[in-house]
Amino acid sequence: MEHETITLGAGRVRASVVPARGAIVSALAIDGREVLYLDEATLADPEKNVRGGIPVLFPFAGRLPGDRLEPDGTTMPQHGFGRRRAWAVTQRGPASVAMTIADDDATRAVFPYAFRCDHVVSAVGDALEIRYVVTNPGDRPLPIAPGWHPYFRCAPADKVAVVGEEPPVAPGTLHDGGEPDVGVPAPESGVAVFAIPGLGRLRMRLSTDLKHLQMWSLPGRPFVCVEPFVGPAGTINTARRVVVPPGGRHETWARLTIEGAR
Repeated sequence: MEHETITLGAGRVRASVVPARGAIVSALAIDGREVLYLDEATLADPEKNVRGGIPVLFPFAGRLPGDRLEPDGTTMPQHGFGRRRAWAVTQRGPASVAMTIADDDATRAVFPYAFRCDHVVSAVGDALEIRYVVTNPGDRPLPIAPGWHPYFRCAPADKVAVVGEEPPVAPGTLHDGGEPDVGVPAPESGVAVFAIPGLGRLRMRLSTDLKHLQMWSLPGRPFVCVEPFVGPAGTINTARRVVVPPGGRHETWARLTIEGAR
């Protein structure tokens, strides 16, 4: 099944976004170099989660213990429902697109809160900016712990050479001999830097609420994931979550670039 793809561009950056497939960033090129891995077959199949690009993780990132949302007692699968929803395009320009979902009967059955979430994707000079703007039109506090799941291109044999400059991550943490799934605190500076062979130096500027980085890969697949989260799996059930008060709003953002892309 084909879905509309929106192409954005500014400066050194070109990106593609597919609103109907979870508002996903499906492609990103910096200085003409493709940055992201994408399994095209999963993008085309609405019954599958997209493997690749930059999936949205809303209203939470990770997996809840027993898939249970506390204190409401409902259940939701890993990474919430945002990546499985079609998002409505609310604003569009040459370098930016805003897409929106809001609560409805289906979301309230598993996440009994009023919300509106705008996912804004922008090409900004030498970087791609991704942003959540979450508003609470309801009368009770809205808990969230979102994140993103970027898949960066990396040959299987090169995964062992991926290193974190900030935060420090030793070579061999990511590898192709199994399914590494490692979490580390995000740098207090709000700037994470990883060296990825064949790609360059990944620099991620993060909003202050993004306090966790999850690293993951699969054997034989040419990608490594460095995922900015509000907190590790289960955070929405803890005091580390973000709480948007009634009538309030909250913004979460990340800005990604590749240094050395030519």
